[in-house]
Amino acid sequence: MKIHRRRVLAALGTATAVAAGMAVAPGAAATGPVTWTATDGILAVRNGAEQSLQVVKPGSSTYTTIADQASEPAWSPDGSRIAYVRNGRVETRRYTGSTLVKIPERSSSVGSADDPTFVGGGSTVVYSAGGRLRYAPSDGSRYSEPLFSTTEDGCDRQPSGSVNYLIAFVRTGDTCGSTTGSAIWLYDTDTRGFHKLTGNGSHPAISPDGTRVAFVRVVGGISELFLMNIDGTGEQQLTTQAYATTPEWAPTGTKIAFNTGDDDASWTRILNLADHSISTLPTPAHSSSTVDVAWQPLRGQSTDRVWGADSAGTNRAASRWTWSTVGQSEPGLVGARTAVLINQDSPSYALTAQSLGGQKQGPVLMTSKSSLSSAAQAELKRTLKRGATVYLVGGTDILSSAVSSKVSSLGFTPKRLAGTSRYSTSVAVAKAVSGSPDYVFLATGTDYHSALASSAAAGSLGYGGKGTVVLNDGNTLTSSVKSYLNSLDPDETMVIPVGAAAKYALTHTKFSHWPTTWTYYPISGTGHDGTSVALARFWWSAPPQVGLASSDSWRGGVSASAGMLWYGPLLWSDGTTLPETDATYLRQQAAGVGAVVAFGGSTSISSSELTAAGSAISAGSSLVTYHPYYNGLDAQQKSALSSPLGGDANGTATPARVTAAAPQPDLDSVRTTHK
Repeated sequence: MKIHRRRVLAALGTATAVAAGMAVAPGAAATGPVTWTATDGILAVRNGAEQSLQVVKPGSSTYTTIADQASEPAWSPDGSRIAYVRNGRVETRRYTGSTLVKIPERSSSVGSADDPTFVGGGSTVVYSAGGRLRYAPSDGSRYSEPLFSTTEDGCDRQPSGSVNYLIAFVRTGDTCGSTTGSAIWLYDTDTRGFHKLTGNGSHPAISPDGTRVAFVRVVGGISELFLMNIDGTGEQQLTTQAYATTPEWAPTGTKIAFNTGDDDASWTRILNLADHSISTLPTPAHSSSTVDVAWQPLRGQSTDRVWGADSAGTNRAASRWTWSTVGQSEPGLVGARTAVLINQDSPSYALTAQSLGGQKQGPVLMTSKSSLSSAAQAELKRTLKRGATVYLVGGTDILSSAVSSKVSSLGFTPKRLAGTSRYSTSVAVAKAVSGSPDYVFLATGTDYHSALASSAAAGSLGYGGKGTVVLNDGNTLTSSVKSYLNSLDPDETMVIPVGAAAKYALTHTKFSHWPTTWTYYPISGTGHDGTSVALARFWWSAPPQVGLASSDSWRGGVSASAGMLWYGPLLWSDGTTLPETDATYLRQQAAGVGAVVAFGGSTSISSSELTAAGSAISAGSSLVTYHPYYNGLDAQQKSALSSPLGGDANGTATPARVTAAAPQPDLDSVRTTHK
């Protein structure tokens, strides 16, 4: 019996560091073979006669045009998005034709783009321009940047990316002015290391499992297909008299498509690796030429629901969905170092706990004011070693001394973080997170929506992260929050007001220790869903997962923000219909988002909302699998937890594979100067 690894898609969707400036996610995916299996979808080719991009099913002669004057197609690893070149620019779009985006360039001096390829789960596109490799988010939300230093020798082109973050490419000459030689190199985006695979080859294509590279080499004046291992060993020639160019793997890894001939008379052929037989794809009507083949992979994505019998049950479910049992290694779960307790009846004191949970690495658990609930006790004992610190947010009027005493009697160390109000308490929590924060979010303390979304963002920086959240009181700052901000240097700490009230409170306060002119980063949108989407766009370049919570439930928001933490943003939904703002965001992020997770039962997030979210991220509804996690578990996982080693239901130990979504805030897009 196989366990569905709820975090495995995160490992494939994370924008791991592909260059300086792209942060490595905590627990970044290793660059070994991957197991995100795919089936073979349609083929995209350039019609040489019409100069249009067309798609066709293997074995069919019916071609459909999807883009005019376009070339060099590439599919995202889930098949939901296609990239291509038009007018010297890389464009990407949903396969359905919607949400066309162009990769922006900072400078017109960047040369014409060629050979786009997706890397990782599809959140990042890499291509060549001006003899250098460049990368950018595939949703067009950021400017492209050099993949590695421009001081590197040689002229680089023809990149081929893999889902395990390897990039094969061709380097010619010592500079772009010298075209001698044609070597294939491998760049590991995890280690940022280079490895020369062969000194003679072109058009590399990494296999779907990341273990082999197909490429072209000229033999006796004729270009032939070759194959080698990812480390450059085991070379073998696959064809003779083929005149081959641009190899492209079938997503199943069993075949290789390639072009042969030239633009005037070129065909797409398919090599079966099992018997080395070669078939020819029928040419489009009114054309004798197909060029630039790309093969669509169809990979599954998921919609998940994490919930319990009530709001307290959903809170416990979120903890069980995220945190492993102490002493066990459970697939896709994280070992907790600490825990955070909040009052289940006081939203005012629950707004910043997630930033603490993320930085200290532990669950955020609800309990009553007067006593430690049996559910919270069970989770503390399940997740923590004896002696671990348990933080209590709020004074004894929020969480009584009896709660603290019970924590002690269970063998843990209680630590109270409290002020005289929700505002001074937010400062106490912020100081516990970091004494020298890199980011400070400011969100209103009189409404939970912006604060909980901000707290999830700050917590996503992970263990030891330096992101804090403090609260504004409507259009003003209390003395405690003002004093806290005044102690910071706005040139060193980025202050991010979320929502109109937070921006007003910040910009209408005089800080005696701040310079006359200072920079801040305001985030806002229309409605709660719009602001949460604006924050998601700003903070995460490519989240592997997205959480949904009902905008009518602060408790659901607490569980969602605590459950998502390192994995992606919290979006607010209305409980019955997925807001178009959310749907648009998901469609634009489709190439990288592996799962949408609803927190709460169907009365919180309806089944139709979750179905709509799945449609927004997938290449087809049949590719979306629904996974229910009642109480944070499914039936197979309940069996697995009874195993002394964790792992599958038969007791086979399976190591956890957890990759988080490293925040990559888009500072330039919102940078504002206050004078």
